[in-house]
Amino acid sequence: MISSRREALGLGVAGMMVSALPGIARAATPATLEIKSKGQDYAAALDKLRDYAAAELAAVGQPGMTIGIVDADGFAATIALGWADVENKVPVRADHLFEIGSISKSISALCIHALADEGRLDLNLPISHYLDGVPLPDVPITTQQLLNHAAGFAHDAPVFPVSPDGRLWNGFAPGSHASYSNIGYLLLGLIITRVTGRPHPEVIRERVLVPLGMTDATAHLLAADRKRYATGYVPMIEDRPVMTQSPMVSGLLAEGDFASGAVAASSNAMLGYLRYVLALGRGTGAPIMSDAHAKALLANDMELDEFGPGARYASGFAKVKIDGKPVLHHTGGMELFTSSFHVDPVAGVGCFASVNGRVGPYRPRKTTAYAIELLRAVRDGNPLPAAPDPLAYRKVDKPAPLLGRWFGPEGRSFELKAAPGGVRLVAGGSEGRVELSGENELATDHPLFDRHLLTFEMKGDRATGLWWGEQWFSRTGAPEQPAADPALKPLAGVYTTGNTAERVTLLARGRALHLEGVGELVRRPGGFWSPKKDVGGVTRLWFDKVVNGAPYQVSFCGMPLPRLS
Repeated sequence: MISSRREALGLGVAGMMVSALPGIARAATPATLEIKSKGQDYAAALDKLRDYAAAELAAVGQPGMTIGIVDADGFAATIALGWADVENKVPVRADHLFEIGSISKSISALCIHALADEGRLDLNLPISHYLDGVPLPDVPITTQQLLNHAAGFAHDAPVFPVSPDGRLWNGFAPGSHASYSNIGYLLLGLIITRVTGRPHPEVIRERVLVPLGMTDATAHLLAADRKRYATGYVPMIEDRPVMTQSPMVSGLLAEGDFASGAVAASSNAMLGYLRYVLALGRGTGAPIMSDAHAKALLANDMELDEFGPGARYASGFAKVKIDGKPVLHHTGGMELFTSSFHVDPVAGVGCFASVNGRVGPYRPRKTTAYAIELLRAVRDGNPLPAAPDPLAYRKVDKPAPLLGRWFGPEGRSFELKAAPGGVRLVAGGSEGRVELSGENELATDHPLFDRHLLTFEMKGDRATGLWWGEQWFSRTGAPEQPAADPALKPLAGVYTTGNTAERVTLLARGRALHLEGVGELVRRPGGFWSPKKDVGGVTRLWFDKVVNGAPYQVSFCGMPLPRLS
């Protein structure tokens, strides 16, 4: 598996584990609603939103959530739920800082566009014009392509990667399509610094945060500000597939100033952000840029399925639909916090939410999407919609092909059975929960099978077998194990820097090498390995430093990870 700040082929900086906190969201959840600016009566909608958000925290197993709500007529409110500090029973407040993660990309993009609107940089010039010393690929890449994730860069890579030539690479021709990339936005921060001659966090604060009234926000993650933050929490054990309702531990806030995700803000501050995004979606650029530039910003978009089928992306803003109607959207996932916003410029409503915890791919996007549905209903005079299922994304919709008894080597066996609320795994006289982890993949918290995913091989709608780690299971007793390719066996293993957020597990399954949680890897003509579907190699792995016939480390997207014996 890969533990990741953004859970998509990325690597992050781990927090320091302090104390285990099982069931942190199961106790009575404190909740505070503050109306900051009156307007239309949303009382019933806000009650339903608060109740759903509390149910989502409890279902996922998270400590607290901060929420901001606005409309285009001046209404503004915040909701604070749960605990900012579980150990000391400190409730979340609207002035607590939460890291907003990749929502920072839109703020960095606004700064870039403000500078471009003044003529201080050209979005269509090659970025080599602004980045002297960065080991860029030979092909030209424009600032606009960075803004739209269209440079062909890896999801996460260091500015100076460990690669055969020490340079960054393109997995596809820049501008041909899009693939989500944090390194691209990190480079945008360096461009801001080059153009202005000042540290980009200072410029972002001056050009974006202050004009939007986000004075209770920062573009620096600094140790000096830790007392202003809600305490962040992570799963206690991260060397295995993620499950909801896992025991959590408090983490140590990491410092950083990367333009891809280093903004932290309170829900009070995010009200100003939401108001601006509402106006931006209606073609207004003030107070950051001209209206003409604002309209061009959102019009210059590209398809990016990171945010779902049919989603498009323009300079830090995803374009998606809720009930068939367009909205602007983004999520953010940091080591200790996860966030989401949705804004409907046509209906004139917006919502931001952030949680001081991280559990796999979870983001509070259901909360912010449900807020849009509720607020739309009020403004249209319609009945309030029912709340969604907070765990629908983890449930197996059609379990029948997977159910029954499975047999593996060394006397291992288990049964998957249908149960109220989902699927259960039965083995060794006990049961464990089962959750959907990916396409044809399940995770379980059963102690005999929690270390690896259950990865099913399907033929039509029938499961013909499954892998658990490097072991093959079938419907019949003790199946013959596929022999691992001798050339692949030395590559398999766990590679990590020592903290669980920088970890990959490689498995030799017969004649194929698999990256757990991602899928089969293929060796490419350039000497690197990449996921089978990633033909151009946006994500690349290199093995090197061979000791006793096996690589001592793997360079994962330019990040060196030593082997864990």
